Amino acid sequence: MILIVEDIEEVRELLAAQLNACGYGPFIMAASAEEALATLDVGRIEGEQCPVDIVLMDIMLPEMDGITATCLIKDNPRLADVPVIMVSSLEDEETLNQAFIAGAFDFVVKPASVMALRARVQSALRWRTEARRRRAREGELAELAADRRQLSLSDAGFVAGLGWPGPAQTLQLLSERAQRRHHGAVLMAAIDDFGRLEEVDGADPAAALTRRVMELAAGLPGRIGDVLTMAGDGRLAILFQNADPGLARDTAERLVELVGRARIPHPRSNAGPHVTLSAGYGVGLEAAAIARRGLDHARAHGGGRIVDGAMVPSEEG
Repeated sequence: MILIVEDIEEVRELLAAQLNACGYGPFIMAASAEEALATLDVGRIEGEQCPVDIVLMDIMLPEMDGITATCLIKDNPRLADVPVIMVSSLEDEETLNQAFIAGAFDFVVKPASVMALRARVQSALRWRTEARRRRAREGELAELAADRRQLSLSDAGFVAGLGWPGPAQTLQLLSERAQRRHHGAVLMAAIDDFGRLEEVDGADPAAALTRRVMELAAGLPGRIGDVLTMAGDGRLAILFQNADPGLARDTAERLVELVGRARIPHPRSNAGPHVTLSAGYGVGLEAAAIARRGLDHARAHGGGRIVDGAMVPSEEG
């Protein structure tokens, strides 16, 4: 189900025809941002999942623009897994920057070619499927953890409205693993130069950037027992059930590549105009400390790299 938000009827019909030729559909048409928000029932936070799988959103719309509408969509946790692809003739860097900060998944220039549309829709749908699977697994694990500790999810420190365990819950999960002498792997990653962005531009752009990276990470394939957490300060952690350094390294590589391909604007990065990640990983009883050592080493040596914490001398930590 694809929602096409475009105020010009001929363009709406053309987009639908192009995607229909690629095997996609059915379609819902909206001539304004307000109509699209009503279709998505953006005012409702809880309840059944949204039937719309992807949104094609024009930027230049009457009254409310597409970037503002995307912000409202992404602020609703029920719609967090619905990717929004911006469709516009505007290509200036500031417009793209605002679109991605708002939470847009991708961008296609209008008039869009069939090949460009197909590629972006295919990628967005693949991401949505994996994100749903990941959230379902994490929801099951969260319920089990809550039952064991007889705590509610809110007490457990989950990030409000996003469904990812937050910094306090990350520490609690790591503490529980240490008490159980769990030997699983841990991956830690961080947005390079995140502190500069937060200091110069403020908390809201920094939070939006974190959310975008977390959404991409949530789309990675996972195994039962693996947990994705938001560790604070532009950092995330993946706690693997298995002690497999190859899996941790492969996941780190896929995450770094995925974020790089997303070309998320980062106006305060020393590495370039887009977001890059540093990552470290470790295995065993001290997996978290080893992963943190690897991450610190990666960040201290220019960022944008992945480091096996076991290869870093412990005195660097």
